[in-house]
Formats: sequence, C-alpha cells, structure tokens
Amino acid sequence: MPTVLVADDSPVALLAIARRLRGEGFDVVEHTTALSASEADVTDLVCALLDVDLGDGDGSDVALALQEKRADLPVAFFSASVAPDVLLRARAVGPVFAKPDGLEAAIEWVRAQAG
Repeated sequence: MPTVLVADDSPVALLAIARRLRGEGFDVVEHTTALSASEADVTDLVCALLDVDLGDGDGSDVALALQEKRADLPVAFFSASVAPDVLLRARAVGPVFAKPDGLEAAIEWVRAQAG
C-alpha cells in the first residue's frame, strides 16, 4: 500500500484529506505540526501533501527538511493561504492546491505520484 505523509494543523482538513486518501487505497501518515512532519521518516513515502501554514511553522520549510532526507520526494501543498509571497515560496517546491476546492486535484496529484 503506497504511503503518503499529510500535514495540516486543521483537524477537519486533516481528517478530510486522510479519509479521501485511505478511500483511494493509500496508507496515510498524519502530522499536525511542522516540527513532527519535519522529523518524519521519508523512506517509504510516495509523496507528501502539506499545508502551507502549519501553525508552528511554514510548510515550505517542512518540504525542504523532508527533501534534505530524500531529494526525490515529491511534495505538494493544500492550503487556504492567499499571501502571494507564501504561495510563491511553496510553488518553488511543488504544486499548490486551494482548500477546500482543490481537494480532488490534490488527490489526483497523489495518485499520479504513486504511478
């Protein structure tokens, strides 16, 4: 079963994303903080889907920390942020899907990473 890391500080968003991914046959490793997500084991992940604003940190920083451990790890963002500088920084790492309307597109992106 392919494994996806999902990090979001919103319990509602995290539940919705994890439930959809599990329904698609993915194993989901859930994180609610930038700190815990940054420390995750990336060995068996097919990708990571991160909130841009994790409350205790920036999702872009988490993405870079994960990619320091595994440079080929695909990372995307699922966020409600509209701050241009924040979105620009995230887009430099991977695609950004808007909350909540972009959920299906984010799930499709995860499916594509699992090949």
